[in-house]
Amino acid sequence: MAQTAIPIGMTTGLKLANYGPLYVAARQGLFEKQGLKVTIDTGGSVAEPVAIALSGRGQFAATGTGMAVNSTLEGGRMKVIGKLCGALGMWVIAKPGTKFNSLNDFKGKRIACLKFPSNSVTSPTFAMKKLAGMDPKSAGVEFVEGPPGSIIGAVRDGRADVGVVFEWDASIAAAQHGLQVVYGFAEPFGPILLTSLMVKEDYLKSNADTVQRFCNALSASMKLIREQSSAYVAAMAAEFPSLDKGVVNSGCERLLSTKGFVPLNPIVSKQEWDMMMEHDTVAGTIRKSLSFEEMVDNRFAEKATADFGLKG
Repeated sequence: MAQTAIPIGMTTGLKLANYGPLYVAARQGLFEKQGLKVTIDTGGSVAEPVAIALSGRGQFAATGTGMAVNSTLEGGRMKVIGKLCGALGMWVIAKPGTKFNSLNDFKGKRIACLKFPSNSVTSPTFAMKKLAGMDPKSAGVEFVEGPPGSIIGAVRDGRADVGVVFEWDASIAAAQHGLQVVYGFAEPFGPILLTSLMVKEDYLKSNADTVQRFCNALSASMKLIREQSSAYVAAMAAEFPSLDKGVVNSGCERLLSTKGFVPLNPIVSKQEWDMMMEHDTVAGTIRKSLSFEEMVDNRFAEKATADFGLKG
């Protein structure tokens, strides 16, 4: 099998828990069972995975959905073939005693975040404009942008009032830095295509069998996570070896209990797509939205779900 396996380059955005189903598929040998030899690399930004796919240095990209749209608008036609994260798995951290019960509590606050166009900037922006009906600038909101690893420190030393984080920073902040997780975005947002699996359109046309194999493994991974959560925890611990065991356990519990964060299967719904397009349009990360029908090809995810995954 090793001698005949198809080599695949897979690039993700920043090293995040959003890519959990990929890590489980790799750690559990699910790609190998489909005759693939997959190497997973991490890009330095949300845009880099698409650039690598377009250059031919890799075949599959996993990153923010809007990156496929931007690339297509600029002539590098991409197709979204599955989802990796179907909920906004982001949380607000703050010092104990900070009042934060709704989006309106962002008013007048300095928000520690990663650099634009990170979702730690765009998602709060969209939430305030769309869901709370307020303009961040007029409401006195200031984003304090920084590199990965900077958000907790900015909140702890007072440079920011709150921080918007992914896991594992939410659990690290609570377990090791005396901060609290005071708010989650998933429930008010509902289903949204936060993180997508994508390939070049011409690669898809020429390598349909390989794409199907990849989606088969991904669908099997999502099923395994639901049936055996320990596989998810073990994969995360292996992928993030520097994390304390308690942080991994706490983070995995939070992620698995967040509806839609780990999808039941990789099929993309039109509702998820439309919500993401509205999100990225309001947040300013795409020049214009493209339709579900133009950008999404569910054939492979649907077959993989029927043969290897969970319906629902």
